[in-house]
Amino acid sequence: MKMVLRVFVLMVMFVGFSANVWAAEGTSLSQNVYKLGMTHGDVQLIQTALKKDGVFNHSKTTTYFGSITKKAVEDFQKKYGLTADGIVGKGTISKMQSLGLLGEVKTTQAVSRGSSRSGVAALDWWSQVSKMIDKNDVLTIEDLDTGKTFKVQVTAGTNHADVEALTKEDTAVIKEIWGGFSWERRPVLVYTGDQVIAGSMTSMPHAGVESAPGGTTVSGRSGGYGRGYNFDFVKGNAMDGHIDLHFKNSLRHKDDKADPQHQQAIKKAAGL
Repeated sequence: MKMVLRVFVLMVMFVGFSANVWAAEGTSLSQNVYKLGMTHGDVQLIQTALKKDGVFNHSKTTTYFGSITKKAVEDFQKKYGLTADGIVGKGTISKMQSLGLLGEVKTTQAVSRGSSRSGVAALDWWSQVSKMIDKNDVLTIEDLDTGKTFKVQVTAGTNHADVEALTKEDTAVIKEIWGGFSWERRPVLVYTGDQVIAGSMTSMPHAGVESAPGGTTVSGRSGGYGRGYNFDFVKGNAMDGHIDLHFKNSLRHKDDKADPQHQQAIKKAAGL
């Protein structure tokens, strides 16, 4: 009887151990659900799996789950008879596993601070970025040094992008990163679609009045700008006016010249 019991215990232990090994080897993913708007290292693994299957055709993989990734997930789900909701959950992950799309994928972080960053592009403002982002677009910004993220909306800009914090919560994160409103240039990663672009930001709001309608002529604009056009379109975000977001070869509005500190921060963001 004791021998039978001992064999039974050993079998249970073996089955449990085997299950754990399968779980560890069966997937490289650390989360149960991935969806639009997420920034996570595993997203690159999902994009690689989708690329192997032929439904993700973007030239680079990133850590951001944008609209291109969502469309690729939907195409993958339709292809294999899954609910096409664009969310990578248990069923989609299991299908990727069964097809061998995840088994050999090694976990690599597209953005690694302090070194050359694959997947991060230092794109030219004039020929590329200005044609990729439009007024009212919402961008996710990651501060390179702290890894903290926040959202901004593009509201103006010709020589560079002028943006405003999307919500008062985003403003709070911005002030936490910079230690308040500041003209300090900081390297940032800008997520738009499935592209990660090297950028540089300040956190000093200027040329706007939160309490007045955007686009009207007002007095007492922030940053000492006096009377003029009110560059404050996002209301309720605890920020008067907009802040500067620079990219490679972008210029200052005041003198149409490149800002050396911004350009250096952009190089740092790109790992150059």
